[in-house]
Amino acid sequence: MLPERIIDPESFAASGERVRLSIRMPWYRALPLSSVADVQWTVDGAAVPRDSITWTVGGTTRRLDELPPRHDEWWYVLDSAVLEGAAPAGGDRPASDAGEPEHEVAIVLALFIPYITTDFGVLKIEESDRKRMRKKAIA
Repeated sequence: MLPERIIDPESFAASGERVRLSIRMPWYRALPLSSVADVQWTVDGAAVPRDSITWTVGGTTRRLDELPPRHDEWWYVLDSAVLEGAAPAGGDRPASDAGEPEHEVAIVLALFIPYITTDFGVLKIEESDRKRMRKKAIA
């Protein structure tokens, strides 16, 4: 479902020790937040610590470990989720003569599709996206 569009263009931002990124759902129907099985986020090959990542959708911010019981809150197809986390160690490149360097930003997003069951249980999809992006300052 268009995994190359998971990362919102121009959405990578940083401020001090924090990084931020907007992502889109790689599915065609809204899903409850409990459907978020896993998020792996890297910047220049270095992992954003999973326990530092927050997820904001619909004006509510939660840690990733708070999402599994959230059957009552939904991620809608037209809404971006905003991820924020601790800047990874070693994930910064020196600026070039052209100004702010580009960074390789990658996401692996695993989602349960609760209304599709298989012989092995609820369907779980895993989609990924990778983009070269310049970071902006977090406002």
